[in-house]
Amino acid sequence: MQSTTTGPTTLTGASEQGAARIERLSGDAHEAVNRMAEKTASTVRDLGAKGEEMRQHWMETQDYWVGSARECVRTHPIASVAIAVGVGMLLSRLTSH
Repeated sequence: MQSTTTGPTTLTGASEQGAARIERLSGDAHEAVNRMAEKTASTVRDLGAKGEEMRQHWMETQDYWVGSARECVRTHPIASVAIAVGVGMLLSRLTSH
C-alpha cells in the first residue's frame, strides 16, 4: 500500500497509532468492567450473608417472644383469657362501624 504524507507523519502510521490506542482503551475498559463486576459480586455476597444473619436473628427473637408468651399464659391463665376477651371486644367495636 502506498502511504500518503501529510506532514511529519504518514496516514498509515497515524492509522496504526489510532488502532493501537483504540486497542489499549478497549483493554482498559474491559479491565474496568471486570473490576466493577468483581466488586459488585463481592457486595452482593456480603449483603446475602448479612441478610441471612438478620433472618437468623429475627427467627431467634421470634422464638423467644413466642416462648415468653407461652410462659406468661401458663403462669397467668385467667389474666391471659381476660386480656384476650378485652382485646377481642375492643377490635369488635373498632371494626363494627
